[in-house]
Amino acid sequence: MEKFTVHTPGLVYLKANPSFSGDHNGMWYRFHYTGQALSVCVWPLPYCFDKTQDALKTFAEFPFDADGLAQAEHWVEQQYDRAPKQWAQSPFLPIAEPAPAQPPADAAPADSDDDAPPFDL
Repeated sequence: MEKFTVHTPGLVYLKANPSFSGDHNGMWYRFHYTGQALSVCVWPLPYCFDKTQDALKTFAEFPFDADGLAQAEHWVEQQYDRAPKQWAQSPFLPIAEPAPAQPPADAAPADSDDDAPPFDL
């Protein structure tokens, strides 16, 4: 089985852009810089962090330094490695069907008769 490894953009990125998220085989993960520490969360697909019930999320907090980031990455990997089959059972959202093509707003209706008066005389 292939080893799952988390790759984050690093502390400079997280300080400028406080959240970073990704997914792996049914598991979402999120790194969030709180201004004091690094909060990390994992949860099952299909929904994003904001749309997932808190009861489905698992959190951990680490120091906001190089060692803390390494520990946080390792923690996420451990969360996946503990139950890869469970994560793989997370439902994926179905691919949406494309909407039917709409005629341009300025196009006349197909069955329109431009010469007809707007009402019966």
